[in-house]
Order: sequence, then structure tokens, then C-alpha cells
Amino acid sequence: MAEKMSCPFCGTQVEYAIENSPDWYRDPSLPVYRIDCHDKCRQYWLEAISEPHPQIDPAIVAFLNSLNDEQRTFVSESTRHACDSGILIVYNKNILQYLVTDWHYAKAAVMLYEFNDVSFRISGIGFDVANMLFFLDTEDARFTLRIHRVETSIHEIRSKIYWLNALWEKGRVKTLSPVSGRDGEMIQSISPNDLPLRYATVYDWIPGETLHSRAAAEKTPELIRNLGIMVGRMHHVSQTLELPDGFTRPRYGIDWITSKVEDALGADIDVSTEEFAKLSALSSRFSQFVTEHGEGRDVFGLIHSDLEPHNIIISDGQPCPVDVMEFGFGYYLSDILTLSRHFSEDEQTIFFEGYQEIRSLPTDYRQQLVLFEALRVL
Repeated sequence: MAEKMSCPFCGTQVEYAIENSPDWYRDPSLPVYRIDCHDKCRQYWLEAISEPHPQIDPAIVAFLNSLNDEQRTFVSESTRHACDSGILIVYNKNILQYLVTDWHYAKAAVMLYEFNDVSFRISGIGFDVANMLFFLDTEDARFTLRIHRVETSIHEIRSKIYWLNALWEKGRVKTLSPVSGRDGEMIQSISPNDLPLRYATVYDWIPGETLHSRAAAEKTPELIRNLGIMVGRMHHVSQTLELPDGFTRPRYGIDWITSKVEDALGADIDVSTEEFAKLSALSSRFSQFVTEHGEGRDVFGLIHSDLEPHNIIISDGQPCPVDVMEFGFGYYLSDILTLSRHFSEDEQTIFFEGYQEIRSLPTDYRQQLVLFEALRVL
């Protein structure tokens, strides 16, 4: 018979088991409590100690005892939404502290906007405690709230908003639309309870489902072509966009690639001699590509940099890129490869045709994409 206890988050009676931590966790030998809270929190793990007998880490218990009911409910709902999105979590005190700290930031942020009866929860799409994303629900609308990591500069966020606005105004690419606060500003500063200052931004909700979640039968030739058109429009905007003073985004050029290769070669990983040689050659291959093609705005400019299917919402049949946290200066081929690699050969042909309705590709673009495929190991 399974052991039972009260769920430390929601208080309901749940089943639990003491076991070694999951293989994907940082220390598989660490004892954990697996909590099976099917009705509310779903499933999660709590770090444990083994002496004098297996028990939940007392630091976790003490921290949870310090929370009020609203904070506990937030932890419970956050866990459920993460699990429902396929994200499994082993909690220790630090992760719980991050989560509750972001609760303080989110609670302070929503007060700076013209919202009535608003509730918030983590999106469940990601569990990045440095750049937490929340869903905001009001009586008649939904929004997204991003709490940016502490070290993020206001210039980086302004640059992001500038690019998002340009995608719609100049390229008719539907994407995140910033919402102004009560003071008319799109970027809000928050430092609740004397916590370090962080910036918050809110965006209109884009209804729909991700490209990743669409069944194969729903990925019609028309949709694939529209994806190509979308990426072509994004790159056309990047090629022609006049950038304001202070525009700041990362640069994914030769220096970035070289440092990534060096990090990979220095990592303590078990690779074959052949794999090591291929990795070592990437810097010179990319350097040769840069020498041959340069960094002119016809080939190198602002890119999404994470144009995966889970970052594209299909809304009213049209693809909408979201989650532009990593966007910066890079080769357009990198964006093209990131998305097109998920398509069959026939779908790729349709995708490239759609792209070239907006802007041309080099005659040997398929050969060039081979290099960007190789760079994905970094």
C-alpha cells in the first residue's frame, strides 16, 4: 500500500514515495520524496536528507511554513501548470525561493497597469527563474507578463520593443504587442520588499496554439508557405530597419561562434576522436563562410535566434513568432535552418518558395544550411 501524507503545497492527502532523484536531475544519488498530488499539484519531487532517517529537507519545510496561503496557492498552481506542459521539477529551497520571489515581483508589477480583478500564474511553457513569464487573466482579457532577469539593461528591453513594433508596422508580422502601464510607459521598474530592481513588460495575448502542438495533418502546404513568408518578412524588416541610438542586442558572429567552440572543446564530455575533430573544425569552417559572404545587411541582421515550433503561435491560420528573448544580430540562414529543419523535404521546398516570395536566397543556400546544421551542436 502506498504511503500517504499531506501535500506540502496544497494540503490535500497525497501518495508519496522515497526514492533516488530522477536520472535527469543534477545528483541521481540524492534522496527525494516523489509527491503524487494528482488532483491539484500533479507530480513533483522534494529534496530529502537521509540522516537520521529519510525525510524532506528541513530547510524546505521551514521555508514552506513561512508562506501565506496566497503564496502556497501560487506554488501549487505553478507546479500544476508546469507539469501539464511536460516540465518535471525537483524542488529544493532555492528553487522555491526563486518562485516565491517572482511572486512578489509579479504581484507588484500588475498593480502598475490598468487591470481590474487580475490574477496571475506562471505560463507553464517554461520554468526560467531568471526571466519568468506569467499569464495575466482579467475579467475579459488575457495578457503575458515578463519579469526580466536582474542584470537586464533597459536598453536591451527597449530594443526588443522597437523590433517587435517594427515587425508589425513595417512587415505586417503579427507578434507580441507591448501594453503601457498606468504611467504610459511600456517598461516598468519594480523592487518589492527591497528586492533588487527588475524590469517588467506586459504584452497582449495572442490566441491560438503553437506550431509544435499542431498535428501533422494540420500542417498544410498553405501554412508551411505562410511560415516561409513570415520569416522572409521578418528578415526584410531587419535588412531595411533604421536602428535608433542605444539599440542593444547580442551579436551571433565569429567571436560568439569561436567562444562556443572553445567552451565545447573544454567541456568534460566523452566524445570520439572523429566528433572532436569535427567540433575543432567548426571555427575555421564558419570563419571561411564569414570571409566569403561577409556581414552585409543582405545576409546578416536581426534574427529571432530561437525560431523553434514551440515559439510560433498559429492564430487565425497565421503564424506569429513569440518569445524573442534571444533575438540579436546573426545570419538569416540561422533562423531559416532552425525552423526548416523540422519539415520534410517536400515541406522545405514549399517553405523556401514562401520565403523567396519576399526576399531571395543564394543559389547554393541548401549547401550553406549544412554548416548551420553543424553549428547546432554548440
